[in-house]
Amino acid sequence: MKTRIPLLIMILAMMLVAAGCDDDSDDIVNPYPEPPQGVYSVTADGAVDLYWTGPYRSDIVEFVIYRSFEQTTGYEEIGRRTAEPNPDLDLIYYEPGFVDNTAQNGVTYWYAISSVDRLGRESLLSAENVFDTPRKDGTVKLYDADSQPAWGGFVLEDNEIVPWNNAAADVYVWLDGGIFWLMAGRAGTDMQDMGYTYDFADIGYAPDNGWVQVRQLELIEGHTYVIWTEDFNYAKMRVTNIGTTSVDFEWAYQTDQDNRELSPGDPDVDEPVISDVIDVDHQAVQEGR
Repeated sequence: MKTRIPLLIMILAMMLVAAGCDDDSDDIVNPYPEPPQGVYSVTADGAVDLYWTGPYRSDIVEFVIYRSFEQTTGYEEIGRRTAEPNPDLDLIYYEPGFVDNTAQNGVTYWYAISSVDRLGRESLLSAENVFDTPRKDGTVKLYDADSQPAWGGFVLEDNEIVPWNNAAADVYVWLDGGIFWLMAGRAGTDMQDMGYTYDFADIGYAPDNGWVQVRQLELIEGHTYVIWTEDFNYAKMRVTNIGTTSVDFEWAYQTDQDNRELSPGDPDVDEPVISDVIDVDHQAVQEGR
């Protein structure tokens, strides 16, 4: 059986719906901004570089960078980055978008980034699982142990060239039969040849297997060698040039014991489900302002 709705009730209902639409109209026309996408970090010496892509929005004015010592809690603002104008709704890549120069070598940090629109509304934190442990790096020229023994050895922790037979030398260089060799300087030092690499950052993590007591490896230009020191620290050295009596290297040394991170990314870490925890924490951050 059909029932007629009194005209007055219909009018009141329409007025209530219209009032509700007016309250939410700004969010419908201008919804809250989305967080940055594709956030990742690049390990440096006493710093961490952060990269991301901005939302397809023309009203984003800045990005807020957060950092924590834990994966899902404790995020605090460490800086802001002004957004690039985006009238055509392009995909803008921030390369890098922010450099954390306050990071300390050997300390692991977690990062997240939010977007802010021109109305001052802030998005949720980025969902990517981004963490980084800065480490020492530099360049060094080592000489053949026979021809210039005082300049053949290298102490990674101290970034110090020492005689090849110095007890503290992690590695040294030896020329034999026209071939340069990377020699383990200490009894507990292990090494692996990771092969040719196009860039120093190509080897992001020291391998967790395949370690044997190799005492010497042939040095080849462009190859990267990963080292596990007697003190349980990881390092890498990449040959940039081989001369007649010397070899030039790029090197990096992780001061955090048993930490295999040497460059960006960790292929062995699964992406955790952190969105719910991050959202709650982000709301707490905003409420605390």
